[in-house]
Amino acid sequence: MGVRSKDGSVVFEYHLTSTAEFWRRFGGPPPLAGKRVLDFGASTGGMLQRLLELGAAEVVGVDINPRAVGYGQERLKPYGDRARLILGDVRTLDIGEFDMIVSQNVLEHVMPLEEVVQAVVAKARPGADIYFGFSPMWYSPYGHHQYPPTKIPWYHLIFGEQAVLDAMYRTSGNRFADIHDAGFNKATPDEFEAVFRRLPVDIVSLRRNVVSSGWKQALAGLFTPIARLPGLRKYLTVSIYAHMRKR
Repeated sequence: MGVRSKDGSVVFEYHLTSTAEFWRRFGGPPPLAGKRVLDFGASTGGMLQRLLELGAAEVVGVDINPRAVGYGQERLKPYGDRARLILGDVRTLDIGEFDMIVSQNVLEHVMPLEEVVQAVVAKARPGADIYFGFSPMWYSPYGHHQYPPTKIPWYHLIFGEQAVLDAMYRTSGNRFADIHDAGFNKATPDEFEAVFRRLPVDIVSLRRNVVSSGWKQALAGLFTPIARLPGLRKYLTVSIYAHMRKR
């Protein structure tokens, strides 16, 4: 789950720090020296800065949020031509090909899911590594992204989608027609994985409920065996971390 703030600096710093956890869940950052990297759903661009610090030669971020992109473009100016943050739809952008693609906590919001993911993967060169990590998915205990803040698991499924929409209105002042309009695609783990298996990629690893330490790791250990049961899978799968390689 990302940070909820209209302050671009808060969002940027969140992504700076959360990038380390993102890579831990893949076993550590991959070699980045000399690579051209795309961050899909880059928000304010905190991940872009970290990628450069890890050795990337050039980074490009794409996002559809004008406020986030505007802040990030200013923040990344010291990196010159090595860092670009672009406002637009990845399906229509001509941004070339990349040696690596990353995306953190975005795919649970993407619609239409398969069409957009296909467009992202099309930006990868043959042999490029693709890293998708995202949570929480809609049917998981806190899939409503804490709209409203609560400790009650599956609040959104118990009290209904309108409770989530009302909480979003109270927080942001935006009134959405339905949950899809609010930015939740409601895709299940099985639906995500089916999309991945139809991509022109080899799947290097595909794991659910990945955490690296602490009480969440213990909880994930309890969830994982139960989450394999078909009837419970979508309710107990919080995250997916997929590493793929373009054919």
